[in-house]
Amino acid sequence: MAPRFDHLKGVFGLLPTPYTEDYEIHTPDLQAAAEFCCSTGQHGIVWPVMVGEFYFLGEQERIANLDAVLETVNGRLPVIFGCSGVSVPQVLTFARAAQSAGADAVIAMAPARTTAAIAMDMYRRIADVYDGPIVLQNAIDYAPLTGEQVATVVDEIPQVEYVKEERPPGPRHISEVQRMVGDKVKTIFGGMGGRVLPEELSRGANGCMPACEFADVLAKVMELWWAGDERGARALHQRLLPLIIREKHSFMRYVLNRRGVFTSLHERAPSGINALDTDDKREISLLAQEIAGDIDAYPFKPE
Repeated sequence: MAPRFDHLKGVFGLLPTPYTEDYEIHTPDLQAAAEFCCSTGQHGIVWPVMVGEFYFLGEQERIANLDAVLETVNGRLPVIFGCSGVSVPQVLTFARAAQSAGADAVIAMAPARTTAAIAMDMYRRIADVYDGPIVLQNAIDYAPLTGEQVATVVDEIPQVEYVKEERPPGPRHISEVQRMVGDKVKTIFGGMGGRVLPEELSRGANGCMPACEFADVLAKVMELWWAGDERGARALHQRLLPLIIREKHSFMRYVLNRRGVFTSLHERAPSGINALDTDDKREISLLAQEIAGDIDAYPFKPE
């Protein structure tokens, strides 16, 4: 598979998965989120990972909606398909689907309660069934790898061209991975919802994968940094930070609804204590005014 995009970097928006009142995936809203990413200056799209609640999705609906996302994007941005699953065989099912559908890359972390050895073997097996770039996702609750183990995987599997490093504390491990494989991978992506993006960039990251609802603003932070305007990048990030520190699934859906992307706020699992109340929504509205001038498209609509 010849790659459409030679070098993935920048801010890749993570799509939350929208649902209908019957708990099915709301495909038109998912496609609207993909269009939102394409139309607001984001640098790529990822679905489904933790933000997309991959752990709630069935195999058939997940693969079918990958096709829907790719159809909407139509080559305008790179699309990374999330292949994490409950078992290694399921991960490989999704990797095969990515191969068939033509996803631009795949990302996966080992199933929960497995081991680093299983995680490393999983990436070898992914490379056997998918011939595009692989993003190694290193997260604390999913058999995380040490920097040395990340280096071993990168050395053994040329397709592992990218690392998403999010072991806490994230920025410190960005530095570790940069020392170990910075000259061997194309991009180190940070996580943590973009909350520590400037520090990640200062430690060697050149990408970030936050939820998409404010990833257009984070893309501007990244571009200011690339342009050498660190002060401007940090100032914009500080204006956005009071919003993104609130990020939970209820927040993501609410903001995407206020920005005219999602029509549905239904969930497969109730938000419980993370549900937004009237005062939460009022505060979000006030904080959104601080970045109104930084949003070029899909402005906040009235409540």
